[in-house]
Amino acid sequence: MIKMKDTRGRESTTLSFVTAAFVALLFKFLAAGLQVTAGQDMLINMPQMGAGEFGMAAAAVLAIWLGREWTEKVASKKGEQA
Repeated sequence: MIKMKDTRGRESTTLSFVTAAFVALLFKFLAAGLQVTAGQDMLINMPQMGAGEFGMAAAAVLAIWLGREWTEKVASKKGEQA
């Protein structure tokens, strides 16, 4: 598994998953509503996705990353006070 580095220079598995999820979500949003013909009799329809649905899904994915950053910041402040 590829591990990306966060802003502190540490390897982060969470950031890799968040990035992959966001890229997949962005692809789904860009491909929404497309109809692709594969062969003579096969038609692939991508379901519609509105901007509101994309926004809510993107906020949920990014909330995972922001929550991780926040909990690490709070934990590091508690460590400094001790």
